[in-house]
Amino acid sequence: MNKLDQIIASNARAAQSRRKSGMRSNRARIMLLTLSTLLILFVFYTQPQVRDAVGPFLNQLPGL
Repeated sequence: MNKLDQIIASNARAAQSRRKSGMRSNRARIMLLTLSTLLILFVFYTQPQVRDAVGPFLNQLPGL
């Protein structure tokens, strides 16, 4: 084990930050999931077959 590995092993915070890569926050993951879901819903709702199938249900909801 080299010196850098020994330092990282002895420092829990350094080990955690070294292992963590990519999106760093839970907030970013939630935002990405929300945006992806909205995009998928938009793509499906723009299809005429889906719009015809979902339209009667949405017309029953007040305010839409």
